[in-house]
This record gives sequence, C-alpha cells and structure tokens, in this order.
Amino acid sequence: MRLVYYGTPESAVPSLTRLVDEGRAPLLVVTRRDRPQGRGLKLAPSPVRVAAESRGLPVATPARAGAPEELERIRALAPDLLLLVAYGQILSPALLGIPRLGALNVHFSLLPRHRGASPVQAAILAGDEETGVTIMWMTDRLDEGPLFASRRVPIGPDEDAGALTGRLARLGADLLSETIDRVERGEIVREPQDASRATLSGKLTREDARLSLRDDPAAFARRVRAFAPRPGAFLALEGSDTLLVRAASPGAPSGAAARGTVLALDPRRGIEVALDQGSIWLDRVRPSGRKEMGGFDYANGARLRPGALLPVKEEA
Repeated sequence: MRLVYYGTPESAVPSLTRLVDEGRAPLLVVTRRDRPQGRGLKLAPSPVRVAAESRGLPVATPARAGAPEELERIRALAPDLLLLVAYGQILSPALLGIPRLGALNVHFSLLPRHRGASPVQAAILAGDEETGVTIMWMTDRLDEGPLFASRRVPIGPDEDAGALTGRLARLGADLLSETIDRVERGEIVREPQDASRATLSGKLTREDARLSLRDDPAAFARRVRAFAPRPGAFLALEGSDTLLVRAASPGAPSGAAARGTVLALDPRRGIEVALDQGSIWLDRVRPSGRKEMGGFDYANGARLRPGALLPVKEEA
C-alpha cells in the first residue's frame, strides 16, 4: 500500500509510528513548517517532523499543501491513500483527487458530533460522557465525508483535554491500523453521515479560555479541564494580571455570598470561591509571571481570607 501521511502535533505521532512499526512506512510525510516556540521564539520543528526524521522518512513542509508544485510532488509518488491526522490545513479537491483510493482522516470525535478544529475540547465543554475516534473519507467539505469506522470511549470525570487527546491518539493509531488492514483485504466502507446530528467545534481563541464567575460549578470545572494543560483557562483580575486555573472542582452551595467571595481555604483543596450558583474550589493556579502553585498557597501570598473578594474583573 503506497501511503502519504499528513500530520503535525504530538497527537499525530502515534499513528505515524504505528505505520512504520508495521512495515507501512509512508512514501512521504507532510507536516507544517517550523514555528517559533518558547520564550526565545526559536524556530522548532513539529512533533511529526521530529518523529519522521528520526525514522529516516522523507519530509515535506509546504506553506500550502495544495500548491501546484506540491500537487506534482504527490502525483509523482502515485499513492493509493492519503492519511491525515491533525495536519492543520484543509486538503484541496485537486489534492484529494490524486490517490487511487482516496484520503482517510483520523478525527478525534464520534462524527457527525463535533466536526471541526477542536473536537476534544468541545466534548469536555459540552459535558459529554463519551467520545471516540472516527476514520472518515475526506471530501472538499469540512468533516462531512463518509465514515469508514469509529470506536467509542468514556470520558473520565476528571480527565482534561491533554490526557484525553493522548488517549484518543493511541486509539486512533489502533483504528487506523485496523482500517488499512481492511482496505488491503478489499473491504471498503463508505457510510454517509447523518447531517441532522452534526455539531461544529470551531477554532478556539483566547477568549474561549476565559473563566466566568457567572458559570455554574460544573461548567466552570469543565472549562478548566477543556483548556488544560495548554493554554490554560484563566480568570482576568483587576489591572492587567491573570490567574491561570490549572485544576478546579465544584464546591458546596454558596448561600447568599456575592460572587468572587472567598468562602474557605484548605491546604489540600485550595481556595473556595463563590459563583452566582454554588462555588468552586481552585485547586491549582498560576498567577501572571509566577510558577504554578496550590490555591491555598496563592491565597496566603495574596493575603486572602474567608470573606474577602477575589479581585476578578467584572464581565460586561
């Protein structure tokens, strides 16, 4: 089977390494260009590029996967299948028309639920009890192609986006391997999606990670989990400071306390803060320009005591 692989982040590495380990090394690995990273903003290769080059695979990093010269490069390889896992670009119809059998995408949701760029975060934010991985035939419409296979898994009650993505990446590698086995046996599945059940998860922005004291405790905790470990959900404080919340858990009903009121401090659970409905324990936090710490330590450093107000900037 002649394969070309498209992928960029760490979540795309397990599928690539599984292909190589099974003797299905791609003819070419296509990934995003090196990008500035870290405080020094030095150019760094994508995790997929690092994994591919460490295994001696040829790598391409085009600005546009559908550029004319890139189409010629892929045509020259005469692939049977294109495989895509979190590449970061939509493949053009011209590119999708090159492989003999088509192009398969490993998508980290149970399509048609959570089509789009952020399916893992969307599943956590929505309070879904389960998610999964879907192998889909790619078309020129976003995540609307026919389905080949899917597998369901429960979402852990305290599982954050980082842990869930890692688990789905490993599951995706298993399912992709099984799918290619089936293709090699001549078994081709193209099940249409039920568009009436579709939801869309758009590209996330910094504002999506902003926490609100108007949220109920469960929604607040889900937002923390959905943006952990990176970039992190945050509370905007008075002035220009922010408080990154690394871990949070619902607390008890807050009674008549105004939102933002410090209700209790606990060395293990952190700082309990009143919301409009109920309360939330801020278990782990990172103030602007400082290291991560427990909520209890933050409260002591900020001289917050029960009855005080956490200086959260009021939302409009």
